[in-house]
Amino acid sequence: MQFPPARGSGVYRIRAWANHLAARGHDVTVLAASRQYWHDLSGDLDEELAARTHPRVSVVEMDLPREHLVQDVARMSFVHANFPRAYLLAHQALQRKVFPEPYAPMLPTFVLQGLKVHRLKPVDLILSTGNPYAQYGAAMILGRLIRRPYVVDYHDPWTLDLWQEEDAFPPGHLAHRWERRIIDGAARIITVNQPLVDWYQARYPEAAGRVRLVENGLAPDTVTEPPFSPVGDRPLRVGFLGTIRNDLPLAEFLDGWELAQQSPELAGASMNFYGYLGFFRQHANGILQRLTRSEDQRVKWHGPVSQTKVSEVLGSLDVMAMLLTSSRYVTAGKGFDYMASGRPVVGVHDPRNDTTTLFKNYPLFFGAREVTAEAIASALVEGARAARAETVAEFRACRAEALKHTWDAAIAPVADEFEELMR
Repeated sequence: MQFPPARGSGVYRIRAWANHLAARGHDVTVLAASRQYWHDLSGDLDEELAARTHPRVSVVEMDLPREHLVQDVARMSFVHANFPRAYLLAHQALQRKVFPEPYAPMLPTFVLQGLKVHRLKPVDLILSTGNPYAQYGAAMILGRLIRRPYVVDYHDPWTLDLWQEEDAFPPGHLAHRWERRIIDGAARIITVNQPLVDWYQARYPEAAGRVRLVENGLAPDTVTEPPFSPVGDRPLRVGFLGTIRNDLPLAEFLDGWELAQQSPELAGASMNFYGYLGFFRQHANGILQRLTRSEDQRVKWHGPVSQTKVSEVLGSLDVMAMLLTSSRYVTAGKGFDYMASGRPVVGVHDPRNDTTTLFKNYPLFFGAREVTAEAIASALVEGARAARAETVAEFRACRAEALKHTWDAAIAPVADEFEELMR
């Protein structure tokens, strides 16, 4: 569903799969939501990133059902607007009895479009990622209909609540039954970090031998090397890069930022946020109010940045402040862009977050001991001190660590297995 020019966080992983497989000589067809779908939902598109799609990748833009996402009465269907309770009950019944997800109406569209693609050019392998999780159901059904192997890539877990670190649904829920059927039939089950590999292998021991790790990665074709120059005595520019979401520890970070201003290393420093304000346009104003809660003019939001312009932003910053949700099952996809800066990175998240493991060999990583204003301020001061002392040699060492984590390096071993499956 998410593919450039869409701007969801899953776009980069799916783009990497498509481009990697195409570069190996395969014909890749991507079934994706239309540009209009994403324009209506989020209002912003990254056409510059879409232009970097490998020429062997064909994108089929689909008009997907989206009535369940419409909140403006003027744009609702007649039934939804005039009989909202009946519409809601019908939609809930669909999830309760057919497929347990709000995006369930999309499943038939994916299957039918997949059959059309197969009729024109026979498909050898189906790769599906979620969310939406209806795509997994579509992959399973399509695989059975055309008798070809399918692979599910768990970019986001379905039946595991990442934040509470427990089951997302009660025992016996339809989601558990669907997931077991999907995993039982999948040729490979892929996920993004070792804690999740362990979880899937423990939950589905009969499929343990088919579970694979493909970490998120760096795209050096779009995130190129930024310039480096010593900071000297000028005020530092600290930066956050990524979607600015409500579930990030914004309040704790801004409290810590205010405390850190008392340190001479951060005298006159500015905090610069780059990225979209949430995933949906209706959330943007509330998030912006949280960012600009005080009169501090040194906290600035610069708006969204195309992935093709990330290096320009990185080159303008001295310290990276990486705000993340706190869960041992979470690894930041954007973390690789932070590494690519070659600058000190301050980890603003619980140390149990798996991103801590990712940065264990990064020379200038300063993780907060806990998500409190005091601990965040301390980490910011450490990062600022390192930025003022950073040498070209340290910058090169940081960049070298980042280049170990490219998408191609992460995907290649499992793509080798794909070629075996397609024979």
